[in-house]
Amino acid sequence: MSPKARKQMDRSARALASPVARAIAKRELMELQAQMAEMGSRCLQVAHESEQRELLASLAFMIGVGAEVAAVIPVLGDNRAGLHQALEEVVRMACDGCKWSAPWAAQLHLALEISAEVMMDDTILAMRVIPGAKDLAEDIMAGRIRPDAIAPLVMPEHYRNDSCQRLQAGA
Repeated sequence: MSPKARKQMDRSARALASPVARAIAKRELMELQAQMAEMGSRCLQVAHESEQRELLASLAFMIGVGAEVAAVIPVLGDNRAGLHQALEEVVRMACDGCKWSAPWAAQLHLALEISAEVMMDDTILAMRVIPGAKDLAEDIMAGRIRPDAIAPLVMPEHYRNDSCQRLQAGA
């Protein structure tokens, strides 16, 4: 990264940390939460194997924000792995011709609810990851999504005692 780009990023980070920016971020994320609730209901009504490019792009964006935040901050239970798995499934469907898989509807509905909660736990981080989540959604809309678009989940060192880690250690 160039020094100019680093300086711009530092300026952006400081701007996001201001009280006004935090208030704006919270308001914008609350509006996104309302959209997520609507999207969750829509998941439960979509016909199996119907083409759902817009829905999958929206899910990738909305779940992606929560998954990125959950990858960094402490979250309850297995929500980190659950959000990552839900995002991987959205990408899988998108790579499979954007065909909706109705058996995943309830899981994706729940992932939206969890993502909505997690992003409010760190609104500044959520605002920082929005551009990457938008890029993922745009790749789905443009038909250029790839199966490897989602990096494998790496558990932070401070989560050695997470239940997912205990299950892997026991296997």
